[in-house]
Amino acid sequence: MPLRRPECIISVIGTQFYQPIADLIAKLVARSYQSPDKISANYYEGGYSAAIILLLAASVESLVQRDRYFYRTTHPASKPSNVVSEYSKTILGYRRYRHLEELFEIRNSVAHNHIWEIEFTIPPEGGRQHKRSRVVTGTHRLRAVPPPKTRIPRTQCLRLNLQPSRLDRTDVAKALGACLHFLAHLTKRGQRPISLATTVVGFNGKRLPFCDLLSKCE
Repeated sequence: MPLRRPECIISVIGTQFYQPIADLIAKLVARSYQSPDKISANYYEGGYSAAIILLLAASVESLVQRDRYFYRTTHPASKPSNVVSEYSKTILGYRRYRHLEELFEIRNSVAHNHIWEIEFTIPPEGGRQHKRSRVVTGTHRLRAVPPPKTRIPRTQCLRLNLQPSRLDRTDVAKALGACLHFLAHLTKRGQRPISLATTVVGFNGKRLPFCDLLSKCE
C-alpha cells in the first residue's frame, strides 16, 4: 500500500481560552458590583478580573503567534517582532497598538505580581483613607512609573488599573473591548484570516458569539 502523506497542524490554542473566559465572566457578574476603594477591590471581584485579563492577553498572544507563523512562511527571510504590540504596528498596521501595550503591561502586573506599597489609615468613622501608592523598584516592568502623588495609578489610553489589587470588572470590560477591536482588525488584515470573534461560547446556559460577552460585563 502506498504511504499516506503526513498531515500537519500548528499548536495555536488562542480560541480555546474563549470558553474559560466566558465561564469566569459569568461567575464575576453573578455577584452585584462593589466598586473598589483607592486601596483594593474585594477578594472575589479582584481575583476573577485578574484571571480574565490574563486569559485575554494569552488568547491575543496565541493568535498573533499564528499570524506570525504564516507571515514567516511567506516571508522566510523576515524577522518580525515577537512583541504583540510591535508586530501589530509594523506588520498589521494596527493604529491602536498602544492599547495592546497597555493590555500586556497589566498582564505583566498580574502574572509577575508587581509589588505596590499602599499606605492608608483607618479613621474613627470607618473605611480606609488612602495616603500613598508606590510601586517597588525591581519588582515591575512598567514603561513609566506613575508620579508618587498619583492616587489611582492607571494606564494612559485605556485607563486600566496599574495596581493589580484594584482590578475589577470595569477593567475587564476595557480589556475585552480592546481585544475584540484588535481581533476584528486581525481578521481583516492578518495572514490566512479566519473569523476570530464570532466563535460560539456557552454563557449562563445560552450560546452566543464570543464578541457578545462585552455586553455582559459592562
